Amino acid sequence: MIRHIVLFRLHGDATERADGVERLRAALEPLADTVPGVRSLRVDGDGSGVDWHWHASLVSEHESWEALAAYQVHPAHVAVLGTVIAEVAAEKAVVDLTL
Repeated sequence: MIRHIVLFRLHGDATERADGVERLRAALEPLADTVPGVRSLRVDGDGSGVDWHWHASLVSEHESWEALAAYQVHPAHVAVLGTVIAEVAAEKAVVDLTL
């Protein structure tokens, strides 16, 4: 099992960032039902209100490294990268862990 974690720093003020979190959630969470090998996928916003924190996170679990690699290039995921993530994210950081 592989855990894929992505942290996002979003554009805009607090209101725009909250909207960005919802856009990320709406675009990414359905991929758990669309992309084979994705066991779970969740998007959350940082609730601390600290401006320098990362503003949002994605945590997903994949059956294997191969499943994660397939998710990365799946057309539905690539479409989200090119639209929603490109529009709302100023920066991102990624780590993948073997469970």
